[in-house]
Amino acid sequence: MRPLYHLLDPLWRRFPFPAGHTFESTAFEDATVLRMARTYRGREILPVYCYAVGDTLVDSGISSVADEVAAAARKARISRVVLTHHHEDHSGNAALLASRGAEVLATAPGVRLVAHDLPRRFYQHVLWGEADPVEAREVPAEIPLGRFTARVIPASGHSVDQLALHVPERGWLLSGDAFAAERVKVFRGDEDFYESCSTLERFLTLDFDALLCAHRPRFTGGKEAIRAKLAWLRELEGRVKESRGKGRSVRRIVRELGIEPSSAFFTITFGDVTTANLVRSILGGPKWRVEVARALASSG
Repeated sequence: MRPLYHLLDPLWRRFPFPAGHTFESTAFEDATVLRMARTYRGREILPVYCYAVGDTLVDSGISSVADEVAAAARKARISRVVLTHHHEDHSGNAALLASRGAEVLATAPGVRLVAHDLPRRFYQHVLWGEADPVEAREVPAEIPLGRFTARVIPASGHSVDQLALHVPERGWLLSGDAFAAERVKVFRGDEDFYESCSTLERFLTLDFDALLCAHRPRFTGGKEAIRAKLAWLRELEGRVKESRGKGRSVRRIVRELGIEPSSAFFTITFGDVTTANLVRSILGGPKWRVEVARALASSG
């Protein structure tokens, strides 16, 4: 039986969401930072950052800002797009840029996932919009990034296909959604707690200062931000396991943690992005999305 959002996805695609958007382009060292967000009643909803270095664009942003991203890509003479993972706020303009001659690169699972038009939940339509399928090629272990060389770093946890790019010559780490914030309060239902911690531990073996995150970059002090997030997650792990050892339910553990966001946040995501999912991932692992499992299986 298909999940309800699979059935509702075609309706949401036709709904005229009353969203505006913002976009700005700024310089950071040898990179151009593209910052964008959907807006409702003039209020930004979780900005998204992409990074252009030389002829390479890392992530392609949200589709509702397609004109601005395409113009920035044309100005920078972008010929390559590296997707940190398949989520629509990262791959939203990949198909458009590919149609204009750019090569699209992703991890092996990412190549399979971006080839599919995956069903989306209501909040994904509200926040990000669409991401058309695109043909991508598997990213090699190293890629040119302007006049530098970037090493591809496995970064699963937030998603099964996520990568990061390390540029040791500049002390940069382009981290996709592996960071997001020092003290995360919520997980998507399919996020893997232990893979996320392993990714952060892997990052701490690298030499970098600038953390070029897709939502909350830290242009200095990035490694300390990663260290702080890992410490926070390990603290939560200890508290969750201690409570479970006392026979507490997931709901009771969430109350004891005292970090839940507003009820409105729970409502708009229909329970897909919650503190309870963080607790469940610690105790029993992530819950795979049906469409992701099927897309990976059907592609061999």
